[in-house]
Amino acid sequence: MSRVKLGRQEPNGVSASMYAMVARGLERRPRVGKTIRGTVEFRFEEDFAAIRVSFNDDEVVVEDVPRGRKADLVIKGSLPDVVQLSAAPMMGAMTSMARGKVRIEGSPLLARRLLKLLEI
Repeated sequence: MSRVKLGRQEPNGVSASMYAMVARGLERRPRVGKTIRGTVEFRFEEDFAAIRVSFNDDEVVVEDVPRGRKADLVIKGSLPDVVQLSAAPMMGAMTSMARGKVRIEGSPLLARRLLKLLEI
């Protein structure tokens, strides 16, 4: 299993919560975790720092970052709508995206694997 590391935290950041979700996902679904490579950035409508999750060969880093950096996958929406993606990945993701509440840009394969990893 990859090691999960909590990186930089901002005063308006929520990366510690995402860290817990990623660590839990890697523990429950290590095979899915081994297939994920790349960077994912979560950008929120509210005044929260963006979260970057970097999936590397030997570790996963979850941290608060300034918005607008280049990422392989960007997920944009309100915090509740983004959290809904993990609470009910298939139904929640489809419902939120269909209503235009969550926007996903970038690799569809990375998005599917990430949603499977974060599934509760």
